[in-house]
Amino acid sequence: MVGILTLGEIRALLTQARDHDHAWYPTWAMALLTGMRSGELNALLWTDIEMVSEEIARAQEKLLAEKRRYGMIRVTKTWNTRTKKTGPTKGGYWRSVPVSGELYWLLTELKARTANQNHVLPRFWEWDKGEQARVLRTFCLGSSLKSIKFHTLRACFATQLISDGVAPTRVMKIGGWKDIKAMQRYIRMAGIDEAGATEGLKFLPSDEAMMGHVVNLFDFKAKR
Repeated sequence: MVGILTLGEIRALLTQARDHDHAWYPTWAMALLTGMRSGELNALLWTDIEMVSEEIARAQEKLLAEKRRYGMIRVTKTWNTRTKKTGPTKGGYWRSVPVSGELYWLLTELKARTANQNHVLPRFWEWDKGEQARVLRTFCLGSSLKSIKFHTLRACFATQLISDGVAPTRVMKIGGWKDIKAMQRYIRMAGIDEAGATEGLKFLPSDEAMMGHVVNLFDFKAKR
């Protein structure tokens, strides 16, 4: 998949960023876990997030994944690097992004670090100037990882959800995509339409027949 990270590559990126205590690690992790655009993440405030208490969160870890309710992020605004102001989202409307278990504990850790700050994520001058892609590329190249754009993290969010069976229409709603063509591209990258399509091809001999050939081969070698 050109320009898209596999699940293994996503984990490698986040693992190396965390192990190196990279300042941008929480930002990259949140981009992958929410599908939010760079400007939306930059403008995100703690008042935009509703989370359950830690006691409830720990109790929910014992439940099935589909029954977990850790909280919700309200995406209502974005940082515009051109005007240097916070304005409405690209789509012009607000949306909700569910907080997963992983994201909950990431946010809990961030909250402990930035208790007195209004913004959820750390402040970087590169981010305010729209140079977040350069920072990510520099880290990837220095860590022998696939070089990607910041926006690729959002694409990875979409393809991974689709690969996990989440309906594309639901992914569009969470990520704020309006263009169905963009979602069709992610579906193609995730290989969902093709998955299982070749299962009906039964060209090779059955397992029993294949095993019979293997036995015969060993018998042949033993007699030589």
